[in-house]
Amino acid sequence: MPFGSWLIRRVRKPFRCCYARPKVVNPVPHGTENSLLVENAHCKRSILIFGNKIKNGDTAVIYSGIIVGDGLPVAFKLVSKEHHDRLLTEYMIMRSVWHENILRAWALDFSVHGHDTIMTMDLAQCDLYRYIQSSDDYVPAQQLDQWMEELVSAVSFIHSKDYVHGDLNYTHILLTTDLSIRVTGFGSAEKRAKFQLSRSRDPMFVPPELRCRLSEPIPRGYDPRLIDVWSVGILMFYALTKQPPFTEIVTMSATDVHSNCPGDTLVYREDRKRCSASYSIVLSKLMDFNVRRRPQLVHIINQNYFTQPQLQDQLIAEQMLHMYS
Repeated sequence: MPFGSWLIRRVRKPFRCCYARPKVVNPVPHGTENSLLVENAHCKRSILIFGNKIKNGDTAVIYSGIIVGDGLPVAFKLVSKEHHDRLLTEYMIMRSVWHENILRAWALDFSVHGHDTIMTMDLAQCDLYRYIQSSDDYVPAQQLDQWMEELVSAVSFIHSKDYVHGDLNYTHILLTTDLSIRVTGFGSAEKRAKFQLSRSRDPMFVPPELRCRLSEPIPRGYDPRLIDVWSVGILMFYALTKQPPFTEIVTMSATDVHSNCPGDTLVYREDRKRCSASYSIVLSKLMDFNVRRRPQLVHIINQNYFTQPQLQDQLIAEQMLHMYS
């Protein structure tokens, strides 16, 4: 075991995501059967046709559907009146981070005969958790490289707009029909200077230096973008192994005891055989326990790990240097 069984114990049985059984919430379309008459801020009216329910959340319900007169499949995120302001903020953030690997929000409408607010978005195939768990095989190395490059690019772009996503998890990474990544779930996103950790956040996606501070403010001088960096590492570790990296979350800060442990120690030999050397290197950087060594995503992009061919020996040498630095 890398750091002792009390801290890290990799799972050897099928992993069940904690998001797999969402809570049932109250908002439902207040229209005729599966249709809803809405209007936007310019008083232009449309009819939305609701299809299958995709996801229930604590404050919102997401449906597939179409807009009458358009016919293209879309997704509708529906919230009740008391959560209108948060959805409006989420919509404005999604419109400001326009990127090919970020889910696009197209419209914000209000029900004419009710108090619901509806955000229209692109429709994806499924989330990362559902896709990986539905397959008996591991994800091919070429697909892993594509996902890593797309996710790093998307989250780095969010950071370039001075936002922190703040809630990257298994269900907020969606896949299109051609298996391209779309980042969603901007309900907790905030400007970097104003960002605060949510108490309801999954501790798995909180970096070790903050894990004991879930109910406290972020320390002065800490860059909250590093929270997203750690989360990207957790997600890509799961994509590689079909398991989370930890099954036990300690109450004390892991860096108090293991402040110099690199992320390499989390990636076992059998894991490395299923991915490229580039993927293994980047993954170990993202999941470094030492916050001073954990890089910003823009630095990962500038290294050109996936866009320029590098010699296998050079990557291995860098990995060994990283392990013992």
